[in-house]
Amino acid sequence: MGLAKLLSLKKFLAAGLMSGTSMDGVDAALVELQAAGDAPDPKLLAFTTVPYPEEQRDALFDLALGQQCTAEDIATLNTSVAVAFAGGFFAACREADVDPAEVHFIGSHGQTVAHVPPGTDGKPIAGTLQLGSPGMIAALTGVTTVGDFRVADIALGGQGAPLVPYVDYLVRRSGASSRAILNIGGIANVTYLPRKGRREDTLAFDTGPGNMLIDAVYRALYPGQGRYDSAGEKAANGSASEELIEPFLKRPFFSKQPPKSAGHSEFGMTFAWEFLDKAKQLDLLRADIMASAAMITALSVGSAIQRFVAVRGPIDEMLISGGGVKNATLVRMIRDAVAPVPVRAIDVLGIPDDAKEAVDFAVLARETILGRTNVIASATGVSKETVLGTIAPGSNL
Repeated sequence: MGLAKLLSLKKFLAAGLMSGTSMDGVDAALVELQAAGDAPDPKLLAFTTVPYPEEQRDALFDLALGQQCTAEDIATLNTSVAVAFAGGFFAACREADVDPAEVHFIGSHGQTVAHVPPGTDGKPIAGTLQLGSPGMIAALTGVTTVGDFRVADIALGGQGAPLVPYVDYLVRRSGASSRAILNIGGIANVTYLPRKGRREDTLAFDTGPGNMLIDAVYRALYPGQGRYDSAGEKAANGSASEELIEPFLKRPFFSKQPPKSAGHSEFGMTFAWEFLDKAKQLDLLRADIMASAAMITALSVGSAIQRFVAVRGPIDEMLISGGGVKNATLVRMIRDAVAPVPVRAIDVLGIPDDAKEAVDFAVLARETILGRTNVIASATGVSKETVLGTIAPGSNL
């Protein structure tokens, strides 16, 4: 299918591939999208998650945390991530009983292993690196792949994140209510969509750690018991320590005005080890440390809403998504932190919370294919709104 024929279609069959800062594996969504107009109206056909093998996940974490590695290590990891992403695509096709050759394009986030936005301390040049080359994914799947969404934004002075607020604006704004869309991945980010708001009225930024700190602390305190605190059960048995939490919430990131983004350098293992060292000095119980880790995420969300969102206008509801939704203790803390704003899972809008970001990258790819600007300048700080994403032709194009 040539590009002209692709652009003549009324509907697209697309895939979205995503792996976040938690580096658990590849989320893959197969969606039907409207090809014309501003509203892509995504319809989810299938969603699946394909975990990374433990050895691959460890290698990715080592790279992201600055452990010793060679250029050859990075090159081979780039290939292995592309293979994993292609595997996620084929798994979603099997789930939907769809012939992969029928898919028009893939939108791939790739796997972030380094994110250095403008203004990072000690870094005169900004940069971002996502492994899993779109060219490799296109070659492995035969399907045209759009990826490398963050790099053009960085080149034009933006933070390179968050990117999904553009999709929030396209498909989740409301004429009846002002919404805050909170995604709790490894990093938490929020999008504010005023009632009947215009694109330029949208506010979005990273609020701080999401699951990143909680998961790292859990693995350190409960070795051999899994990768995360299932449903927040450990934290539910503890009490958060204000003495432990307070110094960390005074970090400059939390008071910094948007646009802003974060990653492993701000809230990764270094942050976690400092947090654990302080907890050891205070001689806290493990459950209390877990509760405190969750509370940092909740209070940083609440503070961000109070400082940067509520001053822009009313918030009628908060819709939450991401892996953090499964942590009942964290969700309860967030409800308390943003009260009296009602909090609901984003599922009520029709897309399951765990599939949201994979779907969003399919939508971002749609915009790239159509040549439409797909970034909100107020969210990333980019100097001009532009078309993000590199198109790697597959054998289907």
